[in-house]
Amino acid sequence: LRALMLIALVVFVAAAIQGVLGFGGALIAMPLLVALVGVQTATPAFALIGTLAALLNAIRWRAHVTLGDLVQLVIPAALGIPIGVLFLARVDSAIVTRTLGVNLILYAAYNLLGWAVPPLRHRIWAIAAGFSSGILNGAFNTGGPPVILFANARGWTADRFRGNLQTYFLLTSFFTLTSHALTGHFTPVVWRTALIGMPAPLVGQLLGVRLCRYLNPDSFRRLVLVFLLLLGAQLLIF
Repeated sequence: LRALMLIALVVFVAAAIQGVLGFGGALIAMPLLVALVGVQTATPAFALIGTLAALLNAIRWRAHVTLGDLVQLVIPAALGIPIGVLFLARVDSAIVTRTLGVNLILYAAYNLLGWAVPPLRHRIWAIAAGFSSGILNGAFNTGGPPVILFANARGWTADRFRGNLQTYFLLTSFFTLTSHALTGHFTPVVWRTALIGMPAPLVGQLLGVRLCRYLNPDSFRRLVLVFLLLLGAQLLIF
């Protein structure tokens, strides 16, 4: 019973944070779920839960989506996801998460110190962000960092940031779920874990909606950077 309550609590907190920022749910939830149920169960289970959370957020921010940006990110991500799913049982997750952690810390610290990152206007940056995000999404449900860094460097407004990222996460979730299904990852244990966590995003989203009202654009950008810094530290520690 304690383990079930912990799973629901983890998903609730992750959903609330994702509701405010437009990202961060998987990066919060995955290390904790892996500790509770193992990576082979946590990854496909949270893929199911995360799809529901992304759907709720995508509906909420749909008016702020820019299709051109989505196309540049989603197509390469769809190519990277099957590769990540194949890596799930073959790659040391500690190496990947610690590499991500270092990159997040460097990027966030660079921006918080007042230095500007180039806007990354060339299409190759969108392709690189989408493809690497797809690989990480398929393997560890942590595909957020590449597209978050890309979106932040492009200087998207808070609403555009949330709308594009949530719709991106929703679309790529379908590719991820298909890949997990074709590789037989949806075992009875995975379904039980997912069903335990499914109600939590609904409550977490309600909290996220209320918290969003208190953020102005400058506060939002700084909060994103601080959160990236904390996530990077978390990935290095855990």
